[in-house]
Amino acid sequence: MEDIAIPAVPTITAEHKKLVEAARATLLDKSKATPFALLGTEEVVGTNFWILCRVEVPETKGDEVLTVYKIYQSPEDEVSLVEAHPFEFETPHSEAFRLSA
Repeated sequence: MEDIAIPAVPTITAEHKKLVEAARATLLDKSKATPFALLGTEEVVGTNFWILCRVEVPETKGDEVLTVYKIYQSPEDEVSLVEAHPFEFETPHSEAFRLSA
């Protein structure tokens, strides 16, 4: 089981912004990502960060998609984007709106 520390307040610092910029620099796509919530951290040999970002999608003329980035920072301060996925959440009423065939 992962031992992920979830912050009481999901504040984004200058360090978190730099992590997102460094991780996105490894991508071919040049969409702009704006971090706005630190969801958690995990100490490994280095640190994993889960950061919620608004990502502009150029193909949709500036629409934004909420995306969770998992970013790894090594002890040598090397940064890599481990995974990125759309932010999804369920409400107590989500089941009421699901359709089945």
